[in-house]
Amino acid sequence: MRDRPLSREETRAILSTSDSSLLDVVDNLLTKGVVLSGDVVLGIAGIDLIYARLSVLLCAADRVLDRRDDAAGAPRP
Repeated sequence: MRDRPLSREETRAILSTSDSSLLDVVDNLLTKGVVLSGDVVLGIAGIDLIYARLSVLLCAADRVLDRRDDAAGAPRP
């Protein structure tokens, strides 16, 4: 995985190709990995009752497993 986020130019280059399909975009996102984050606030009558911060990591499983195995020093099959 990358150590830094993509720049605007790199993102535009990926998404602006005329022959890219939805499958290409999803494949690229899973290969590179994406972090989605957001906040949810539930309230009644202008009073906040519940606040939740959500973060989701979306990437291919082999990317996460390789990093974890490398950190633990486990041999690869």
